Amino acid sequence: MKLHEYHARSLEATLSRADEAIHRMERLLTNAGQDGAVRKIENTLSKESREALLGQLRALQVILAAMAESFSLEAHPLDIRRVLDAELSTLWVLFEDCRPVRMKGYGQKFPTEASAALEETVEKLLAQVVTMRERVD
Repeated sequence: MKLHEYHARSLEATLSRADEAIHRMERLLTNAGQDGAVRKIENTLSKESREALLGQLRALQVILAAMAESFSLEAHPLDIRRVLDAELSTLWVLFEDCRPVRMKGYGQKFPTEASAALEETVEKLLAQVVTMRERVD
């Protein structure tokens, strides 16, 4: 059945977010966790639980695909450049917000040497983002 354009867009956005969440969970379960710079996701699940959850995630994907088909939702291919550009823009904002001057609202002043070190690191991070963005463009 065909939905009104506004309803279809809303449903497509929801299914897209759900699909992305499913893929993230699949990666976590398949890789048995995830290392990170400040947070490590540790695997505390048994092999049987991981396999059962992977099966349930696949079932969710089947239901999502059937839902998209039954409501005549169309696939909208995205150029990887657009996706990477959006992620890089998000990183840019996150790193800019790490500057000591932006954190003054927390009621504590940065010590001078910590402030200088943080500024220097933020500049390095932003330079990497700029270099990556140039490669994506």
